[in-house]
Amino acid sequence: MDREKLQEWKKLLLEEIKNLQTQVTPLETEIKLRQEKLEAIERLLALETRPLEAISQPKASSGSVRMNTKRVADVAYEVLKGAGVPMYYKQLYEAIAQTGFAIHGEDPATNLIAHIGKDPRFKRIKRGTYALKGWRVKERVSSPKRQGKGG
Repeated sequence: MDREKLQEWKKLLLEEIKNLQTQVTPLETEIKLRQEKLEAIERLLALETRPLEAISQPKASSGSVRMNTKRVADVAYEVLKGAGVPMYYKQLYEAIAQTGFAIHGEDPATNLIAHIGKDPRFKRIKRGTYALKGWRVKERVSSPKRQGKGG
């Protein structure tokens, strides 16, 4: 074969490779974007199947913003402490929601009770109303039942 012909083929092949490489770069970017979307969907699905504390937060990569890793009870504690007075659980939920913190579940306000009910920093002072443990709040004392005429 002619050396000149081989050189021409080599040049054409190099140009084709360069052209294909310029087509691959946008595809690689699109693949990466789709993989990130898939990971986000998987995290959302995990929220629906596991309690909030059990979900492992993705580690922040260098240069990215760190995600909020606070627990529901921690946020509730801060809100209640800031309010300085006992709060009914639905009011407490609304105050937490106003901070931008999301409590997940079918009924987030009721889910809040599950998170703070066993936390030693909180005390239930009456049905649905919670205070912080150290507060001096009169707890509701139930009155003794009246006895009927028969006994």
